[in-house]
Amino acid sequence: MKKYNNLLLHIMNFKSIFYLILISLITLSCNNSKKTTNKNLPGTYHFLEDTGTQVFLPEDFERYSLTKYQRLLDSLTTKKEYEIESERLQSLSKMDGALYIYYNKEDGSTFTINTRPYFAFTKKDATQLLGLITENNDKVKENSDAKFTKITAKYGGDKNQQLFKTVYKVSGKSMKNDVYNASYIISSKGQTVFIQISTLKEVNFDPYLEKIILK
Repeated sequence: MKKYNNLLLHIMNFKSIFYLILISLITLSCNNSKKTTNKNLPGTYHFLEDTGTQVFLPEDFERYSLTKYQRLLDSLTTKKEYEIESERLQSLSKMDGALYIYYNKEDGSTFTINTRPYFAFTKKDATQLLGLITENNDKVKENSDAKFTKITAKYGGDKNQQLFKTVYKVSGKSMKNDVYNASYIISSKGQTVFIQISTLKEVNFDPYLEKIILK
């Protein structure tokens, strides 16, 4: 029972941070992502100090502090869009673990990663997480004209490693552009990370995340 309660707590903690990005940043996709393979994938490793995790990103991604990124948002978005995204970032920053933000000036893509207390999860747990995402999307739709189109939702794993991935297209008459939001939860080697990626075009980021190093 204790194990179940701890797992449920982990799942419920994600409820507050599965607000998909509704803002229409001036962004483009990483156009080369679909055409490259792991062997010749161009990019750079970035070190996460709190856990020693290393993430592999396209070369133009630069790390931003929360304050610096909020200043960037303020210069690119409307007041309402800024408030929505700031609320999401504040929720991410309050999670157990650490938040890292990366931004690509060349195409406007945003990549965030949260290190989390480790928890292993099953396909059944992933189904619950998908339900939370749907619930949050429905809440957003109550106060906006946003339309959420699920592109993919999948779980894969075994006792040693688990991955849950969702991709949604967010569109609406009040939005300047459609936004694609990919979310990943990866648990392996005693570590769990939560990743969100926002672009204006659908991008396959899997090859980059396959190169993540969890220690």
